[in-house]
Amino acid sequence: MAARSGQRYIDSLRRSQPSVYLNGRRVEDVTAEPLFQGPLRSMQEQYDLQLLAHYHEIMTYPSPLTGEPVSRSFMIPRSKDDLVLMRKHFKLRTDHNFGFMGRAPDFMNAFVTGLHLVRSQFGLGGEQYATNADRYYEYVRENDLFLTHMLINPQIDRSKTSAQQEEPYLHLGRVGETKEGMVVRGAKMLGTMAPLAEEVVVLPFGGVAPGDDAYAVAFSLPNNTPGLKYICRETVAPQPRPRFDHPLSSRFEEMDCIAIFEDVLVPWDRVLIDGRPGSREIVNGLGLERSALTGVQVEARMLSQMEFFCGLAMKLAEVIGITEFLHIQEKLGEMLTHLEVARAVYYGSEAMATERDNGTWLPPPLGLRAFHFQTPKIYTRFVEIVQYLAGGGFFYAPTEADLNNPEIRPTIDKYVRGRPGTSAEERIGLFKLAWDATGEAFGQRLQQYVRFYTGDPVRLTAGFYAAYNRQPLYEIVERALGHRDDLDIPISPDNPGVGSSYRPPSGVMSGAYPASSHPKPAP
Repeated sequence: MAARSGQRYIDSLRRSQPSVYLNGRRVEDVTAEPLFQGPLRSMQEQYDLQLLAHYHEIMTYPSPLTGEPVSRSFMIPRSKDDLVLMRKHFKLRTDHNFGFMGRAPDFMNAFVTGLHLVRSQFGLGGEQYATNADRYYEYVRENDLFLTHMLINPQIDRSKTSAQQEEPYLHLGRVGETKEGMVVRGAKMLGTMAPLAEEVVVLPFGGVAPGDDAYAVAFSLPNNTPGLKYICRETVAPQPRPRFDHPLSSRFEEMDCIAIFEDVLVPWDRVLIDGRPGSREIVNGLGLERSALTGVQVEARMLSQMEFFCGLAMKLAEVIGITEFLHIQEKLGEMLTHLEVARAVYYGSEAMATERDNGTWLPPPLGLRAFHFQTPKIYTRFVEIVQYLAGGGFFYAPTEADLNNPEIRPTIDKYVRGRPGTSAEERIGLFKLAWDATGEAFGQRLQQYVRFYTGDPVRLTAGFYAAYNRQPLYEIVERALGHRDDLDIPISPDNPGVGSSYRPPSGVMSGAYPASSHPKPAP
């Protein structure tokens, strides 16, 4: 099966209804649910993009199995040119939604490609699990499926490990096994877009604590698997939601869910890590190569958002005539400097890419990872600047219905317009866009989402320090102190991507932090 259309995605979702609860009721047909129509249309467009003639070459490549075109987000880069093509594909798709959809198909496509790249780590639990990683990657690629993932344990008692919780299976864990597969029970969060996905991948994130081997399980399942249900949060885009009044939230609301597994059977060919003794070490040893390609996709999304916010801020300032004020220019200049640094890091990562032992070309882990750890602060600052520029303008923006009322339209045209040459409708539309991005519940959810997109930003940044190879920098200090020959100065490398200064810890999170920071009972 080749790269598919948006309609084929909708048809597939309609045939395989997941168990979804929304506002106290079971959703009978997720494809007909009014609250899901905006994101469904956006997903359709995401799939249709790859079939447009002028994008087809960028967005697809021949399947290694069939020769049919499949999404380029599954491609294993074998050269720097491949990385450039993959980046163009990712950026095109994130530009479609201005970076406001963190769980569009490309992210999970890159995610399962990463599972394939670290197949040998899954093989530590049995060669069959390495084979499963390969087969699942091919299955998702050939069928162009839409996935979500569940990584985090619910916040029940964070002072305790999974095994120390009040009940043994509050966190998702292995209950037992049958001849057909592994049986799991418990809950996981946070399934973004789970109601509209066809499959779910479960993988522990943040490290697995000692004694929690039974909770170190990794697997994939169809979303309509018996015993699996999703409970949605309250929507941040209640209906009705006309596009003029809500240009972002009417299209890009990504529903988040908690997943409940009630003695769910996971077939053996879907298991990657089985929760037996030793599984904790397998999870904690997955390392960074698994996320190298998702990093390219994630930072494409963040770059799309930064470009959007810079354009929005400058346009807001222009339509109300404040661009000549020095303090406004300083704020816009601040945004643009962040943007250009981000572009340099993102596009520069391709130039620093290196070939791994298996022939795969990947960007070095430093730059994109460091950029990602800065994005929550940058995003928050961009929101603040847009709100500052808009001022009270948010609070006198009539609705589309007001504009369509001939009795008051002339008054609106006269008093709600912008500087000469900017109509009231143009000004109102721009302020609606800015409010959707920064003030609406939709915008507030996005700000929190960006802040915690890959986990606790404090621990992640501290882990970056803990794993960093500090010796080359210490050598500079030693030379400044006169402890080294003043003329023995290292020459900067021809390829700075070789010999990265980052040493991934053996554990994803737990291995990167001192034992005192691990979950433990309160005194």
